[in-house]
Amino acid sequence: MKSVILSLGSNIGDRKKYLKQAVESLISSNKLTNIKLSSIYETDPVDFINQPKFLNLCILAKTELKANDLMQLCKAIEIDLGRKKRAKWHEREIDIDIIFYNNEIIDETDLVIPHPRMHLRKFVLEPIFELTPEFVHPVYNLNIEQLLKKCPDESQVLIFDKLEL
Repeated sequence: MKSVILSLGSNIGDRKKYLKQAVESLISSNKLTNIKLSSIYETDPVDFINQPKFLNLCILAKTELKANDLMQLCKAIEIDLGRKKRAKWHEREIDIDIIFYNNEIIDETDLVIPHPRMHLRKFVLEPIFELTPEFVHPVYNLNIEQLLKKCPDESQVLIFDKLEL
């Protein structure tokens, strides 16, 4: 079993509903176990800032899926929930990213783990910090708490709600 951390985000339509549906789809896939959810955070957009605020959460879980198979599951759920193709960093109905896959470092054309910009994004770090502050980034050799303290992102990340399943 591999430990995985996923980051989910939505900033179009019923954002909380998209997050809930994505989490329910991940659970009903029966491919993740020992699932722990962070709070939902409302966050300012990063990179392309002229868009609505996001709701974000992270999931800590175990899986027997290979990293590429997990990515395919995440992409299939995004499509099932109606995610449309848009320019990079623009609005999205639902986004599911693999942030960590155990302590593995994967650098392939279609899959890079750990997520290459996660250490620069408070909307990823804050929910992971809530779940596992001592998890050590396998590239930077810093734990989540240390990464959060060094994070240059000054955007607002506020607890919004909890997801009830």
